[in-house]
Amino acid sequence: MKYNKWISIFCLTASFCLTISTAAWAISAREQEGRPSEETKADDPVFVVPKVANPIPAEVVKDLQIVERNGRWLVSDKALQQYGIFSADEKKGTYWFRLPPSDTGSHEWQDQNVRLLLPGQSAGQERTINIRHVRRTLGISYVLGTDYNELLPQPERTRAVLQLQQGSELPKPVSPSRTQDGRMGLVLFWDPVMKEDESLAQLNTQQPVMSPCAFRLTRQGIDLRNPDFDMLEASYRDKGYAMWPLIDNDFDPQLTHEILMNGSLQDQIVRELIGYAILYDFKGYNIDFENVNYDDTDRLTAFVKKISDACRAYRLKISMDVTPLSDSPNWSLVYDRKALAPALDYVMVMAYDQFGRMSPVAGPVASYPWVERSVQNMLTLVPAEKIVLGMPLYMRIWYDSKDGQPLPQEIEQWRVVTNHTAQTAAASLLPGAVSVNLEMPAAVPEKGIGSNRPALTLDTAVKPGNGLRNKSKLQVRTLTMADSEVLMKKFKNYIRWDASLHLYKMELPLETGRVTVWFEDEKSLQEKIKLVSDYHLGGAAFWRKGFEPSRFWQGFAKHELT
Repeated sequence: MKYNKWISIFCLTASFCLTISTAAWAISAREQEGRPSEETKADDPVFVVPKVANPIPAEVVKDLQIVERNGRWLVSDKALQQYGIFSADEKKGTYWFRLPPSDTGSHEWQDQNVRLLLPGQSAGQERTINIRHVRRTLGISYVLGTDYNELLPQPERTRAVLQLQQGSELPKPVSPSRTQDGRMGLVLFWDPVMKEDESLAQLNTQQPVMSPCAFRLTRQGIDLRNPDFDMLEASYRDKGYAMWPLIDNDFDPQLTHEILMNGSLQDQIVRELIGYAILYDFKGYNIDFENVNYDDTDRLTAFVKKISDACRAYRLKISMDVTPLSDSPNWSLVYDRKALAPALDYVMVMAYDQFGRMSPVAGPVASYPWVERSVQNMLTLVPAEKIVLGMPLYMRIWYDSKDGQPLPQEIEQWRVVTNHTAQTAAASLLPGAVSVNLEMPAAVPEKGIGSNRPALTLDTAVKPGNGLRNKSKLQVRTLTMADSEVLMKKFKNYIRWDASLHLYKMELPLETGRVTVWFEDEKSLQEKIKLVSDYHLGGAAFWRKGFEPSRFWQGFAKHELT
């Protein structure tokens, strides 16, 4: 009996330990589903921001001469010293400047030294600087010559660091989303490629904005991702677009944490942002800090407020990109939207991806019910006139492979099953395929939301870099609106309009598997644009410029956004 007692105790203990271990494994698995995988949004080609190659000629310029090349006015950095422009770091091409006093007279930002990168390139022992569009900000004078222009020599060579000269004031935006004459308030396009676009149409909106993805946070300060940025800024300004460059954190939570813990580095970053805004005559900034440690929530809010205080002191608009509400700590819950709203002029709701490329099941990038619910949730935390609805100009090709082989790149190589009608093809599922439930999940409260607030519905659909890896048979490929037109034309008999999702859907049976696409096109965008008016939002934004078809600017943008 004594031994039986100990055996019973041992068995119960083992059973208890096994139960605990199994539960811990289950919890760990569930937690892992909610965490970003190793392949994060930074790896997604949809969101890649390239660094622009330096197109400025590395030409040696003598004395006070101004050499014109490809629309640029090139001078020697040595010639600029007479204006008080001195090198801060020759390897990086940065120079010392002083910020002018702010409108508020704040001493925190008044007469502060800052290092800025001038548009230039190394030329021998010196640097060639393009002053074409920054000469007014730098207070540089010149004289017209017969063969070339020259810098106007200063009567006395100054040794004081140059103070930047601020430009004109930004007109105040009109609220609500559409003015009395029918024009939409704010329309913003994100531009990661940052190429001059001569065919870009002017938009008759109250406030058209271009947001080049030009700035990135680093441990040394701001990294400017286009060394010839003044030419891009001038080309967009000539088309009537205000410039609100995007500032990102490279989706790096550790880097962001280090910056959020370093007050002096934050101050340096803020001064550099103000300096670049004055140098290039920006009208605002767009903050895009993503994948931030949830423990840094309050620090993130404080840093954004610090940037906002400085920007407002210098008449700059400030906006911030946030995801729809979801249960992901780093990708969604880290944004204390209610606390951030007072510091921001606009909150850009990135209403994509509903189903990201790492999703284990296929689904649309941005169905209408999901987008509308994202807007409704945001309205409980942010005033309507501050909300800007971000929409995708891309979609994804989902391929459920029978043999595990990749889908051919060329659609001419897709072997369609010919004994299927379009109707049965649209309704059919391959053996083992998963039917996607697009109903919204149960409500979960956001951090900081009081009990008197209505319950919020959080999106638990997979986000980029925030979900399980695809099954081995399910393959996904990104498709831009521009490229999707060929697909829609060739397989039009397999495409139907889904009235519940407000999207065209293609179910294409192949001999080797099944291709599914939920299309984003002008019709689906028109449906989403209605939300801006229906909910009196501040405007619309699009990720991204370059994904649109060629007629987009002459058709959709010209007629739907103006």
